[in-house]
Amino acid sequence: MTAHRRRAGDHTVHACFSVRETPGITVAVSHDGTGLATTARSTAQRALAEAGRGYLGGRVELRTPRTPAHDASRPGASGSRRLRAVRRAADRAVALAVAATRRGDAAGVRIHIRPSL
Repeated sequence: MTAHRRRAGDHTVHACFSVRETPGITVAVSHDGTGLATTARSTAQRALAEAGRGYLGGRVELRTPRTPAHDASRPGASGSRRLRAVRRAADRAVALAVAATRRGDAAGVRIHIRPSL
């Protein structure tokens, strides 16, 4: 029966944030090439600034599923919708990971990727 089960990691984004006293955000992304590192960095900086902690820095570790290759011949293809869904999930995961770290909770956050319509 286990041969028919899907792997849980295929539909979730995992984000972990660790705070540092020195300014600046470093990002490690598992499957990049989609601009997620830049998005994760700006989301973490924004979340820290909104909390009044913009002088702090940290490290974001982001694990995402592999996204389908972009098909230039089909601009409305499901691959681009999947990529947008992964980006939205990554944005939410990083913001929640920063907030959890500030509160002193567990730093790891998992966000389910919402299916595209």
